[in-house]
Amino acid sequence: MQLRALTPDDDLAISVLLDSTFGNSEMFRLAKCLRDEDAVAMERVACEDGTIVGYICCARMVEPEDWWTLSILAVSPSYHKRGMGRELVTRGMNHAKREGAKAVVVVGDPNYFSRVGFSQLAASNLETTVMPEHTLLYPITPGTGMSSHKLVYPDAYATFIEEQSPS
Repeated sequence: MQLRALTPDDDLAISVLLDSTFGNSEMFRLAKCLRDEDAVAMERVACEDGTIVGYICCARMVEPEDWWTLSILAVSPSYHKRGMGRELVTRGMNHAKREGAKAVVVVGDPNYFSRVGFSQLAASNLETTVMPEHTLLYPITPGTGMSSHKLVYPDAYATFIEEQSPS
């Protein structure tokens, strides 16, 4: 697997990957909204034989401002169960550390993300309105695990959550 930075030419392939992974275009719209807001901290694609088969996107949190959120993780369904998601997260968290992020938050499946270094316990003192039961923390800097903070996500999250809420 080759991991590289996203280029403007990747949008169509990313859109197809996210649509096939999540069954709709909402995650691609979230990525575009994060870009429009200038909240993206990192976007990387995983390639096999020149084809994009994985994608990871992290955004900068509004508060705490030196934290990131793992916003989107996608692996082509034909590449599931091969460790690619784990590799994307591992490399993504290493990149976050190099870039000075003190911690990374994710809202996702606790069973999956706890296997790649995130912890519900480490997030247990965080104040959030975004699915607290699915909020996990990847502490990077000592003292961030179990710390008390109010999480404020980029504005794109509020728009995304409103669109996902049943009317």
